[in-house]
Amino acid sequence: MLRLFVLLLGAALAVAGALLLRHGVSGAGIEALLLGLLLLIGTLFERLRYGESDRAPDGPDWERTDDTFIDPVSGRAMVVYQHRRSGKRRYVPLA
Repeated sequence: MLRLFVLLLGAALAVAGALLLRHGVSGAGIEALLLGLLLLIGTLFERLRYGESDRAPDGPDWERTDDTFIDPVSGRAMVVYQHRRSGKRRYVPLA
């Protein structure tokens, strides 16, 4: 829900900035346009940065644990993979 709000806010700022630029208000128009685009791009690509994926992790050091749970946000059953050396955990939807 918050992600959708940020996307809508970014889109509104970008449109407002474009309209301001069209009407000759360059300072505020550029700021609103850039801020809106930054919000849109950052929100759309955040999942790439944090590595969210629906696939199980690759590599010999990743092992599936017996832990499963229901993700409270998506309502999907999740399984836990753990990296043996680092202890990092990855949560993947149960197929």
